[in-house]
Amino acid sequence: MKKILFFIVLALGFASCSPIVQKQIIKPLAPLDNTTDVSVYDLGEVVPGCAEIIGRVRVQNGFGSRCDWERILETAKTTARNAGGNGIEIIQHSYPGEIDFCHIIVAEILNIDPNNEPVELSEEAKQNFHDYVVLKEGDTTRCTITDETKSTLSFIYEGNGTKRLANLSKDKILAYHIDDPVALADLQYQQNKKVFHVRFSFDGGYAFRTARLPKDASNDYKDYLRKLTRGPVLGANLHIDIDKMYTIGIHYDRFSSSNAALFYGYDDEGNYFQGELSDDYAINFFAVSAGYQMISSNEKHRFFFDYMLGYMNYHDNNWEMGQQYIMDGASMGMGMAVEYDYMLSQHVAIGAGVSYYNAVLSKIQVNGYEYDLGQSKEGLQRLNLKAGVRFYL
Repeated sequence: MKKILFFIVLALGFASCSPIVQKQIIKPLAPLDNTTDVSVYDLGEVVPGCAEIIGRVRVQNGFGSRCDWERILETAKTTARNAGGNGIEIIQHSYPGEIDFCHIIVAEILNIDPNNEPVELSEEAKQNFHDYVVLKEGDTTRCTITDETKSTLSFIYEGNGTKRLANLSKDKILAYHIDDPVALADLQYQQNKKVFHVRFSFDGGYAFRTARLPKDASNDYKDYLRKLTRGPVLGANLHIDIDKMYTIGIHYDRFSSSNAALFYGYDDEGNYFQGELSDDYAINFFAVSAGYQMISSNEKHRFFFDYMLGYMNYHDNNWEMGQQYIMDGASMGMGMAVEYDYMLSQHVAIGAGVSYYNAVLSKIQVNGYEYDLGQSKEGLQRLNLKAGVRFYL
């Protein structure tokens, strides 16, 4: 019984370490020898007109298998040989971390034979493809050139009845012709033009100060302070896209809280006293930000990640036994924010976010007199939960 289990585990181990292959053969041919060279056409490369599609293959690493690219590619080439193909055209390539921990490719299996008749261009391609590219391999490809740099050429062409986008180094091109240079120049201008999108957001929510309460305070006083650590927060932000990924911005929000209670105790001479204690305070945060954004393919969902640096001030209107104390302080502050927007229309969205700010007061003014807090610094750290409306311009 133990031997049977051992061989089952061993077989499963070998199976799990093998790449997973899914294939669809539409025109079976006689298998080719294992030594037959298989041409590989990567994304953006032009496939010869005499290439005939005979199938498709998808390859990914099995559980526990090595993630090297060479193994995935060799598996696809072996699958092509077994189907009678001497070429593969990679049409999808997912790198490690995008979908899986390893490479995943989808490729067309090709039968490349000079005697094959090229698939005739569609009527749409005949009407729209006025440019052409002559490859050093000898093929002339009718196309629409979409971009040109000193070293590369990008164009749309039709291969085997399907439109494809190629991006080739010019050292692979013998000659090319642009039928309408003015149209190409205008297209390049539109592609390279920087478009600045502006986003205004208005938020409201609730915030929690996270600084520790004084250890030596009484339980009643700690309860009083604890109620002051929670309160509403209102804010407004401005984001500017500097490209499709990175943003800069200006942020402002205001946190406020208040509390009042009767307090009592004994003075140094043992005399009993009682009175009213109240606080009504606000903390303002003004900051600039740098961050990046992620936009879904349908542009309905947007995520923002911001790092902020700015100025935080503190103002408290405090009363103790009929005596008023106006307390003010200010400090540099830092923050991080994560926000999500759901687009209701092209220009309006709703969204929510969480942020955390950090600042510490080392000095404070009380009724106009400045005091150094020494080791008893006032922590202004807080966690903010906000939601609101966004306007895109």
